[in-house]
Amino acid sequence: MKKHIGVIVLASVIVMILGLYMICFTVRFNHSALVLRFGKIKRQVDAAGLEWKWPWDNAVMFDRRIRTYHRQIEETQTYDKQPIVVTVFVNWRVDKDEVETYFNSFYDKGGADPENLTFAAEKMIDGWIADAKNIISEYNLSELVTLDEDKFKLEDLERGPQSSMLLRLREKARAGEGYGIEIVNVGISMLGVPERVTEKVFARMISDRDKESRTLIAQGESDAVSIKGAADGEADQIRAEAQAQAENIRAQGDAQAADYYEMFSVNPEFANFLRKLQTLTKTLNERTTLILDSDSPAYQLFKAGPPQIVIGDQQAKSKAGDGAVKKDKD
Repeated sequence: MKKHIGVIVLASVIVMILGLYMICFTVRFNHSALVLRFGKIKRQVDAAGLEWKWPWDNAVMFDRRIRTYHRQIEETQTYDKQPIVVTVFVNWRVDKDEVETYFNSFYDKGGADPENLTFAAEKMIDGWIADAKNIISEYNLSELVTLDEDKFKLEDLERGPQSSMLLRLREKARAGEGYGIEIVNVGISMLGVPERVTEKVFARMISDRDKESRTLIAQGESDAVSIKGAADGEADQIRAEAQAQAENIRAQGDAQAADYYEMFSVNPEFANFLRKLQTLTKTLNERTTLILDSDSPAYQLFKAGPPQIVIGDQQAKSKAGDGAVKKDKD
C-alpha cells in the first residue's frame, strides 16, 4: 500500500487541477469573456482576474486590443479620371459594451472560436473598405499628390468631419443593430500612380514648379525695381540737400571774403602786416624755438620793421612835407 501512496497523491493532484480547470478561468487585462451554457450566453465578464463557472459552462475570451487590417493593393480612379493605386488600412477592436453583439454577429460564420470570429469580422470589414474607398473618386489627383498644403486633401478623404472613409466605415459598423465592432481609425498607407502615368504626373509637377519659380522671379524683379527707385529718389534728395548746404556755405564764405577784400583794398600793406602778425601769433608760443631763414614771409618784420602807415589827411601832409624837403634840397 505504501508503494502506491505517491501514485495516489499524484493522481489526486491531477484530478484537482482538472477540476479547477473545469470550474474556473482567468480573464486577462484588455480582455472580455462570455460564459456560454449549451451555446447560449449566460453572462459577460470584463474585469481581469480569476472567475468561476460550472463544469458544463464554456468561457470564450475576446481580445479587446486594437487590431490593424490591411486591404490588398488595388487600382481606382480619381475625379479627374486619373488612375491610382492605393492600400487602405483600418484600426478596429471589439467594442467593450457590445461583446455579445459581436459574438452573435459572427457566431454563425466563425463558431465560438475567437480566431474564427476575428477572421469573419475582418472579412466583413474588407467589404466595408471596398465601398468606403469609392470616396476617392470625389477628389482630383492634384488634391492627393501635391506640394501645396492648401490644396492637400488626403486627410479630409481619410478622416474628414463631413464625408470621409472613416465616417462611412462607422456607418457600416452601426448599421442595423450593429456588429459590436469599433472603428478606431482608417487611412491610406500607400498611394501611388501606375507606371504608365508616372511621367505625366512628374511633367505636371515640373510645370507647376516652373510656373511658381517664374512668378517668384517676376515678383523679385518688381521688388528690386521698386527698391532701386526708392533708393535713387532718396539719393537725389540727399544730393539736393547737400548741394543746397554747399551753396549756402559757399555764399557765406564769399560774403566773408568780400569783407576781407574790402579791408585789403583800403590799405593792402597794413592788411598784409596784420596777416603776418596773425601767422606769428598762431605759430609761436612760450616754449617754441624756431630756426628760420630771415627772408621767410612774416619774419621779414624782424629785419625791415613795420612800414609807415599814414591814414587820411596825415598821408597828404606827409606827401606835401616830402615835397618841401625835396625843393630845399634842390
